[in-house]
Amino acid sequence: MQRKVRIITNSPYAQQIDHENCLVHWIPKTAGFSQTCLQVREIITETDYDRLIIDTFPRGLGGELADILPELHLIPRILIHRDINPSYITAKQLRSFVMANFDSVIVPGEGQDLPFCDLPCVQHTAPWLIRNSKELTDKITVRSRILKVEPSVKTILICAGGNISELSFFGQLALQLHENFPECAVRILAATCPEACPEALWLSHHPGIECLAAADIVIGGAGYNTVYECGAVGVPLVALAFPRLYDRQQKRADKSYWVQDLNLLDIYATVRTLLDQIQPDKKPPLPSYVNGAVQAVQKIEQIYQHSQK
Repeated sequence: MQRKVRIITNSPYAQQIDHENCLVHWIPKTAGFSQTCLQVREIITETDYDRLIIDTFPRGLGGELADILPELHLIPRILIHRDINPSYITAKQLRSFVMANFDSVIVPGEGQDLPFCDLPCVQHTAPWLIRNSKELTDKITVRSRILKVEPSVKTILICAGGNISELSFFGQLALQLHENFPECAVRILAATCPEACPEALWLSHHPGIECLAAADIVIGGAGYNTVYECGAVGVPLVALAFPRLYDRQQKRADKSYWVQDLNLLDIYATVRTLLDQIQPDKKPPLPSYVNGAVQAVQKIEQIYQHSQK
């Protein structure tokens, strides 16, 4: 059974989402912290819904949900438990808060060693991906139409997600890789083109997993989407663990080719090693993976049905 879904997000890619059966409440990043918290409160308190799903932050990004969740005891409340800094959990006493205010906790492929994994209401899925493997456009088509790259040319894709403050670094990295690896096609995937980067190297495309699957090597931060999407499509990720207030990118970077301290020489050396391992005559297998998002939909539906008994 299909359900109507409402999403609250401040993602710059929100305007590219297909809105069929999905209403997006987009909060621009220009709204500021306090205004964002206020809008989240207004949407949650003034909207009709039969279950509430909170991603990562049990109290909301700014604590805006702390006094709202206890009032929603008749509505199933589900926490999506991605990795989060244990010191933040201790400081905000989140363990007791989660136990008191959430009916279920779903871990989207982040492992068994997260802070809330021992709670009795925890369920695990594979990593969540925005596309099933059968929905991906073939590699040659994506290279031709989106990346503007010849199929036989080795392709390095820089995934410039994360904070706006890091965009300049990624732009300069794209330009330097373009100069140091002239035999390769270098592209940078970002919501906006970095100032130091030629527009010919830049592309903005949603969902990014389609571009990652068409690359030979990806360079990017060790955020959730980048790490697990590269792992799913079988493309090596040169991971750069950026400091975050809550997310432990260093922990997740261990799943990839982690270049510590953002050392450019180490990035070049890692890229060169991976390029040398590519066998040009060997056709890579088509991606095949389990999408945890599909598993999660089934679990969320079961939670709702159980709450109605």
